[in-house]
Amino acid sequence: MLDQIVGSLVPVAFVIALGYIAGRRKTLEHSDSLLITRLVLDWIFPALLLAGMASTPRAQLLDLRFVGATFMGLMGTYVVAFAIGWARYRKLKEATLKGLVCGYPDGAFMGIPILQSLYGPDSLYPILVLNVIASIVMIPLTTTLLAIASGEGSGAKAFVSSVLQAVRRPLMWAPAIGILVSLLAIKLPSVVIESLNLLGKATPGVSLLCLGLIISSVQLKPSAEVCWNLGLKLVLQPAVMVGAALLLSVRGVPVQQMILLCALPSATISGMFANAAGTYRDEAATSILFSTVLSIITFSFVIYLVDRGLGGA
Repeated sequence: MLDQIVGSLVPVAFVIALGYIAGRRKTLEHSDSLLITRLVLDWIFPALLLAGMASTPRAQLLDLRFVGATFMGLMGTYVVAFAIGWARYRKLKEATLKGLVCGYPDGAFMGIPILQSLYGPDSLYPILVLNVIASIVMIPLTTTLLAIASGEGSGAKAFVSSVLQAVRRPLMWAPAIGILVSLLAIKLPSVVIESLNLLGKATPGVSLLCLGLIISSVQLKPSAEVCWNLGLKLVLQPAVMVGAALLLSVRGVPVQQMILLCALPSATISGMFANAAGTYRDEAATSILFSTVLSIITFSFVIYLVDRGLGGA
C-alpha cells in the first residue's frame, strides 16, 4: 500500500515542484502558464479524451446511475458550499465562488496522472464524466450567478452563452466524437489512435508543470475561510460522492476512481473565475494552494480506504 501511494504521489509532487521552481526563478513567467493552459485544455487533453472515449466499451458509457452519482457528488458539494458562503457573506459573488472552489476538483491537471498511475490508461471515463458535468452545469451556473450579481444582463442569457461556449470548445466536442464512435461500435484505425495518443500522452506531465507554475504566483492569505474550504473540498466532497454511490447502489472501479477524483484539491480554474470577478481572489488562490499541499496527506488516506474496498464491487 505504501509503495502504491508513494509511487503515484511522489512523481506528481516532483513535477509540480519543478513548475513551482521555474516560476519562482522566473525561468517561466506567469503569462506562460496561460499559454500552457490553453495548450492543455484546447489541444493535448482533448486528443487524449477522444482516443480514450473511442476505446471505451459502450455499456460503460450508458451507466446513467454512475453519471447521476457523480452529479450528486459534484453539485451537492457546490450547493452546500454556496449555502455556507451565503450565510457568511450574504453576497452572491462570494457565495458562488466559494461553491466553485469547493465543488470543482482538479481532474484535468492532477486527476489524469494520478489515475493513470493507479489504474492505467482505462481511467479516462470518470474524468470525462466529471468534465462534462463541470462544463455543462457547474461552470455555466457559476457564470450565470456572477452575471446576476454584477447586474450584467439576464442570468438566462449568461447561462445559454456559457453553455454554447463550452460546447464549441475542443474539450467538449472531441470526447463527444469519441463517445459517438464508441456508441456506434466504429473501430478507428490504429494509426489514428496512435496519432491522438502521441499528442494526448503529454497531458499529465505538462499539466502538472503548469500547475506548479500557477501556484508559484499565488499570494497566500491563510484564514478561517480557507480552513472551511479545505474541509469542504478534501473531506466533504469525497464523503458526498460515497453517499451518492450508496444511495444509487452503484459500485465498481469507476466509482472508486470518482471518489479519488473528488478527493483532489480545488481546480485552478476557480481561481481564474475569482480573479475575473474581482472578489474572493486571495481566498480562492490560497485555498487552491493549501488544498494541493494538504491533499498529499488526505488523498493518501482516501487511496488507503479505496484499496480496502471503499466503493468497490
